[in-house]
Amino acid sequence: MSDTTAVAPIDQIEALAAEAEKKSESINVREETFTLASQIPAIVMLKLTAAGDSKTSPSRQMGAILDFLNHAFISDDRERFMNFLEEADPIIDFDELNKILEAATEVIAARPTEQS
Repeated sequence: MSDTTAVAPIDQIEALAAEAEKKSESINVREETFTLASQIPAIVMLKLTAAGDSKTSPSRQMGAILDFLNHAFISDDRERFMNFLEEADPIIDFDELNKILEAATEVIAARPTEQS
């Protein structure tokens, strides 16, 4: 009798190891902590970067920001984060929202993005 043990191909093992190394990072806003997604589609980052062009209409810029925020957090925190932005007291103004956006993009941009 031969003992056969299934062995995963090397590329699968490397992919699993890489996946295990991904860390969930969080940002703190006031007294709340929100966990960022480990990856977001590269196209979302490209749209956000392109929206920074001064020739881009404000509505496109805001659409790119909303798209980014909808991808930036793990699914368990996404709705809670968006509700927090709407219901915070005192309200979150554009200056504070910009700081939140900068913090999230800084962390996410430092990691690889997933291909769309």
